[in-house]
Amino acid sequence: MGRNWDYSHQKGREMRLAAEKESYETSGLSSVVPFQAPFFSHDATLQSFFNKGWNSVTACEVRLHLGIDKPESGADLLSKIRRFKQCHFQSQPSQR
Repeated sequence: MGRNWDYSHQKGREMRLAAEKESYETSGLSSVVPFQAPFFSHDATLQSFFNKGWNSVTACEVRLHLGIDKPESGADLLSKIRRFKQCHFQSQPSQR
């Protein structure tokens, strides 16, 4: 992709997250953001990449951007995995 295409794609993502944040702050809901991307460029290719960027934002990314879901830190996740392994995969004494 060219730099302008990358810029359009990234701008679509940024504007979608900004729209989700504004919607969440005003109404408490992020679902009122329009599904169709707003007009960005007269150039069809740039508009297409903008639309792809707009539509590439997932619900998980929106929640993380709004601060609704906090990502688990690596150390916490690692300790949870270790506890899970200790609980479910306890070594059994060998019987001979």
